[in-house]
Amino acid sequence: MAGRVSSIFLLAVLVVLSSSTSSRGIGRDELGKVLQAIPPNGPFWKYGTMVMRRKSVKAGMPPVVFAHWSHRALYACRVCHLELEFSMRSGDTGITREQYLAGKYCGACHDGRTAFSVQGTRDSPQCGRCHMKETRVLEERFEKFAEDLPLASFGNGIDWMQAMRTGLINPRSSINSSRFAMQLPEKLKIPIKLRTTSPRSDVTFSHQEHFALLDCSSCHPDIFNIKKKGTEAFSMERNIYGNFCGVCHLRVAFPMNDCKRCHPQMGGFSGF
Repeated sequence: MAGRVSSIFLLAVLVVLSSSTSSRGIGRDELGKVLQAIPPNGPFWKYGTMVMRRKSVKAGMPPVVFAHWSHRALYACRVCHLELEFSMRSGDTGITREQYLAGKYCGACHDGRTAFSVQGTRDSPQCGRCHMKETRVLEERFEKFAEDLPLASFGNGIDWMQAMRTGLINPRSSINSSRFAMQLPEKLKIPIKLRTTSPRSDVTFSHQEHFALLDCSSCHPDIFNIKKKGTEAFSMERNIYGNFCGVCHLRVAFPMNDCKRCHPQMGGFSGF
């Protein structure tokens, strides 16, 4: 059955690929690479793991391999994507070695006290913890990391929200104790239903679950413009190309082939 679900999703994507492109999201070639990384096409450890080559190759170093799964158990998404100012969109931040050595971006935590230091020479063993020639050690770390966490059918095989609800992980919401903590308004704690052209595919969206990890500014107004009622040009096609929900739910949060997580009224198989 899992193969059937994946085949249906892949067929839908191929239809999109043959008909259109996106101006803000990812391109066709990149989308193809993303699909190859989504389980069951790719291994669980690789989902949510980013390989950053551009600047590393120019410097004669192996690529940086960043594992979201190893960080999100310790810190909410807002820590990196709000406090440390990493863009929600891949490649937008453009960090430099000089910046993180000065304590910005990765250097805010990788200071030798909170986490291993980014200081070191080209041949330093510490450099190899991010600049990886091969990923065997990282794969082994993931197996050990995931073995006691609740299972999910898609993404990297971990049900992150269940892990939070049961206290198996307790990610910090801030690394700045003096930062003002915004509270979610009561009216937004109730899940909302977003209508679609077919009642069987209406979307149930929870601000509360997203706010547990993100801030309002993570999505609004750059990803979802709330200045106007409704979101112009919002469609599954644009999501698949890395816009709107697809900014996260294509490469880090549970992927969009886990259809019933957002479309609970849809029939058919919902797990492996």
